[in-house]
Amino acid sequence: MGWTSTEFAENTASRPGKVFPLVTLALLAALLAFSRDCYAVDVIAAQRLARQSACVACHSVYQKKDGPAWKDVAATYHGQADAGQRLYLHVTTGRKARFDDGQERDHPIVKTSDPKRIQNLVDWILALPVAAPVDVKAAESLARQSRCLACHAVEDKKEGPAWKDVAAKYLGSVGAEDNLYKHVTTGRKARFDDGHEERHPVVKTADPDRIYNLVNWILSLR
Repeated sequence: MGWTSTEFAENTASRPGKVFPLVTLALLAALLAFSRDCYAVDVIAAQRLARQSACVACHSVYQKKDGPAWKDVAATYHGQADAGQRLYLHVTTGRKARFDDGQERDHPIVKTSDPKRIQNLVDWILALPVAAPVDVKAAESLARQSRCLACHAVEDKKEGPAWKDVAAKYLGSVGAEDNLYKHVTTGRKARFDDGHEERHPVVKTADPDRIYNLVNWILSLR
């Protein structure tokens, strides 16, 4: 019907005999607002800016590199009223960042002056504890175009392992995202149940942001 969360609350509360408790209405309004905010994040654009700004040299979605995993950054900021503002300043002002060896260095700033692109990146990072860090439709589309579904499925083993099992395997290793990225782009050898080896087909795109989106989608599966 296209109601906003406010219109939904007002319309429902005004109907005789169909009055919801205020707490329920507040919850519904919050959920609707949250869904709208998550939907507004352009995942591919956020990943592209992160790559162009060399953020991926020190961070990844799931695993710690020189800097913390983005999901851990999001968890740190989660619940803080000024989380968006603080993270925005962190990636734009070169604030000091402390590393495991105790050294402090200026945090690199993002390679754009466009506030909308920066805010989109910030929103994407902050959504990671509670929302899939991927554009699922884009990932599934690339998987189909690359004929990945001939050998893989999300839940079930085919000629290749189920993607949820791939995720479980890679998330237990250092550099999970980078290693899986190389696996789908370089034609590495893949061993089959009968013992023979074949080169793994490469994905049908040269766009690193689309590829990382596919990789992160696979790693998000449980």
